Amino acid sequence: MEGRAPEPGGVRTVDELGARLRALQVWSGLSYREIHRRVVRSRQERGIAELPAFNTTYRCLSPGRTRLDVELVVDIARVVLGDESRAAEWRQAHQVVSGLAADASVVQVGGRVESDGDAFVGRASTVLAAATALETHRLVCIDGMPGVGKTTLASRVVNRLADVELEFSVNLRGYDPVRPPADPAAVLDGFLRRLGVSGSRIHGLDLSARSQLFDQIIEGRRTVVLLDNAASDDQVQPLTAKNAFTLITSRRRMTNAHRIGLEVFDPAESAVLLRRAAGDKVDREPVAATRITELVGHLPLALAVLAGRISAQPDWTLADHLERLQEHTARLRLDDGVAASLSLSYQALQPPVRRMLRLLALHPGRDFDAYAAAALADLTIEPAREQLAKLVQMNLLEERSGRYELHDLIRLLASDQGRDDDPASVRRAALDGLFDYYRKTVAAAAVAYAPQDRERIELTEKQWIVEHPGRFALEFADRDAGRDWLEAERSNLIATALYAADHGRPEYATGVSATLMYYLGTASLFSGAEVLHLTAIRCAKTDKVRGRSYNSLGGLYWRLGRYADGRAAYQQALDYARLAGNRLGEASGLSNVALGHYRLGAYAQAIDGQREAYGLFEAEGNLTGMTTTLAGQGWPQLRLDRPGIALELFEQGLMISRKLGTDTFEEAFALNNVAVACEALGRVDQAWQGFEEALELSRRIAFVNCESDCLNCLGRLHRAAGRIDDAIELHEQALDLADRLGSRPFTIEVRNDYGHALTAAGRVAEAAEQHRIALEDAERIEDRYELQRAEAALARIT
Repeated sequence: MEGRAPEPGGVRTVDELGARLRALQVWSGLSYREIHRRVVRSRQERGIAELPAFNTTYRCLSPGRTRLDVELVVDIARVVLGDESRAAEWRQAHQVVSGLAADASVVQVGGRVESDGDAFVGRASTVLAAATALETHRLVCIDGMPGVGKTTLASRVVNRLADVELEFSVNLRGYDPVRPPADPAAVLDGFLRRLGVSGSRIHGLDLSARSQLFDQIIEGRRTVVLLDNAASDDQVQPLTAKNAFTLITSRRRMTNAHRIGLEVFDPAESAVLLRRAAGDKVDREPVAATRITELVGHLPLALAVLAGRISAQPDWTLADHLERLQEHTARLRLDDGVAASLSLSYQALQPPVRRMLRLLALHPGRDFDAYAAAALADLTIEPAREQLAKLVQMNLLEERSGRYELHDLIRLLASDQGRDDDPASVRRAALDGLFDYYRKTVAAAAVAYAPQDRERIELTEKQWIVEHPGRFALEFADRDAGRDWLEAERSNLIATALYAADHGRPEYATGVSATLMYYLGTASLFSGAEVLHLTAIRCAKTDKVRGRSYNSLGGLYWRLGRYADGRAAYQQALDYARLAGNRLGEASGLSNVALGHYRLGAYAQAIDGQREAYGLFEAEGNLTGMTTTLAGQGWPQLRLDRPGIALELFEQGLMISRKLGTDTFEEAFALNNVAVACEALGRVDQAWQGFEEALELSRRIAFVNCESDCLNCLGRLHRAAGRIDDAIELHEQALDLADRLGSRPFTIEVRNDYGHALTAAGRVAEAAEQHRIALEDAERIEDRYELQRAEAALARIT
């Protein structure tokens, strides 16, 4: 080893940290195998049970990673450097990039690109040239200075293209004054979801695989992608599919794209825009009109804002406006008059509207609705809408389909004015109002989305409601309404949680994490969920809350099939519950850790853990926990080929579940479990009856997880009875539901059962494909049981 060892200081992204780690490996001269051996030995010496596979270590040192296991990064640094304090520097670096990566992963992807209609001025030849170039070159970049109208032109170009089947648009935040550029992996996640790809499938793909899948799906379909406000070639490269027409806007030139350089308006175009606001004043005062457009440098944004001010002051002559602009420019000591134009329009607003603009700039998200604006300004909805309309009229705010957005330059102006005009206490109060609105409304939406989760959510929100009385929240009529709001505001909820965690409001971040746990999991929004739960863990102030956040993280990893990670998170939840003296939390932690043992094949440990958890739940009189832990004991008994014991446990759980009331999730789950044990014992009639009852109840209470399980189990019974077509249909229904739920472990199980039905139908090639996918996914999540099933099925087919 020569020279100084590479250090992680100064890295800002996961890619940079990964590159620095690979440089450390090269510097050490150690092979991947040797590093793996040393990491395993180090963990064994320290009594750590979780030992990484060689492939895990190899992948950690491979390029293209979107996520790095912090403990493995630190262990690699530890064994290479032999210095605990220097290894700790790598943990600190990981925490830094994780924070930046978390913010970069919050991305909002749109579909159809809206045109601005009559608001567009001139540039007809440029639109035609750009559209022609896009048809010819397929990759075009419109570049130019801020405020020059790149996005407006791009939307016009996209809408000019004929016979477009698919449209995608995203703001890549290349020059956002507050938030980092968007992560390409998160953008592709959004694109693929709009194409119907399940979250569980997306989450298992790295950046390159996501890019390839997107390109494959859109092949043969005329597709346009608008990448707005791009930062660099590296950011857009994974997003430029060969089967799409890709239009980029950026302040810099892109190396591999056909360039359309956009300049400021020419004098004639400036005059057209000014005439829309001033009418024949332009003809009556041509010198003043010309001087105004020259003073703002013919910049479209500045002209549009100034035009809004002229429209709002019809009694002023253009000479009056010119004189005022010249005075303001001199006072601000600006050369181009752009900031003067923006500032003058701001000053022309009524004080309440000025205040609204300043407060809108505080919003941590990219766009927002009128209710969020009302919460920031502490107004009822109608006055808020009136003020927003005035800002739109003055071209200081953009409005699209009921949502509002600030241009970067105007956000900067409003932020600067806010720091000058509003005391810190006022700005804090505005954000408190916004956070309170989001927190109460997200609880209402989450309950509408999952009524069965009401008790847990209300318990989570109880203290917040006591401390924040009187603020308003939206209400939702049904599950669809709740889901639609959560989907529309998801990016804002995560962005506000990240902001709150870093600005002294941890209770908001931890509360949103807990409340959104079920929605994010069942909607397969895994990246957002991981960001949110890790943020909650980072900022939690009490052991109880930190334990609850680890529990949410463990549930996410369980759903993803990351069993070792899930068990580790659940163990942390258990440890913190014990520290907090939280008996129910301890019981839940024990049960969840035992679930990890079960999935990893440690059946005896799973049974012992569930028994201990059952005792705690029983002592607390918690019937839900009791029925859950009885099921948790029964499943490993089935894997150990003890169906009789499993049946006794499942029947006891069913009896307890019925004490919870009628039509509960617990009863549906227990009915299905009893039927599975009957199937294993060969009691076919009882199994039929049990699965049918469980299916009917699951559908009645919208318990989709159990519905999918019942359909799959009934498929097995139909196959055993020789009704192969019926079996295939049921397995396909189960697979569709499992895929939409994003449960990778269950999807693997269904694919294996589906493959057996296809084999029975003589559709061997299709069966082999299902087993092959199941095998690859089982290998990825280290599910030994389903892996063996897939291998055995493929061997029989071969």
